[in-house]
Amino acid sequence: MNRKGILYSVLSAVIFGTSPIFFKVVAATGINTTTQVAVRSVVTMALAAVLARINRQPILLKGRLLIDALLAFVAGQGVTAILLNSSYAYLPAGMSTSLHFVYPSVVMIVCVLVFRERINGVKLVALLLSVGAIALMTDLSAQGQLIGMALAIGSGCSYAFYILYLERTPLRDIPVWTFAFWSSLGCLIASAALGLSTATLDLSGATVKGVSLLMIMVPLQSVLAVRLFQLGVRYAGSTAASLLSTMEPVTSTILGMLILQEAMGIRKIIGCAAIVLSVILVVFGTQRAEKKQMVLARESVD
Repeated sequence: MNRKGILYSVLSAVIFGTSPIFFKVVAATGINTTTQVAVRSVVTMALAAVLARINRQPILLKGRLLIDALLAFVAGQGVTAILLNSSYAYLPAGMSTSLHFVYPSVVMIVCVLVFRERINGVKLVALLLSVGAIALMTDLSAQGQLIGMALAIGSGCSYAFYILYLERTPLRDIPVWTFAFWSSLGCLIASAALGLSTATLDLSGATVKGVSLLMIMVPLQSVLAVRLFQLGVRYAGSTAASLLSTMEPVTSTILGMLILQEAMGIRKIIGCAAIVLSVILVVFGTQRAEKKQMVLARESVD
């Protein structure tokens, strides 16, 4: 692994890991989750459009690609953003992010049940770990926490849909800033629809501090972190970058305890660690399966 790629991947994960901290602090200033997602999406769209123009990347999509983009980014990215950010109101930052990271296991389950893919022993252990982690973190006596857990796990499921849809459509091949523009548009549509239907799209309580934090958060996470992850994949490879992305829930947990004074019991810390481990095992299991397929393909050619 290239040291430069490792550094880029870790920095990307750490920046993404600050997201729940920003959302919680901004919410405390008077800007609710739905409004935050909408404002963040508008600013990101503007930045992505400028960067796409500078890099001569197209913005408009047509035909089937347009339909795929609306479905993937509204039902996938948009719903994920709303569910995950809403969970921050009920759970510690690290716990929300860790529960969201069940999405690799959800993807694996869907691939086995729907697409009849085989599962190896490493992936099976990862699946059992993630299920055990959720059971370990569940507190049946705390209603608010159960709501938060449902939202965070729901965000993992919607993100799993997003990944599966991307993998099976030409969307995976569109340029990075075109991708960022449409991803943000999907979040905007989902947040605007929810905000208008529930009358929660409201900036009347916004303060200078809240708006300033939002303006700092957007370029950090929607531009810098995205670019760093892209560079991490380029220099260290997708497997290494995926493994190192598990620094995101670790960062959220540490910052939540240090900045927000969030308490994390031993069961929840073990549960978070188990989910991080399950993600690592899923990546290793996927890499192992891909190597096996490559060997079989070479043998068939020979």
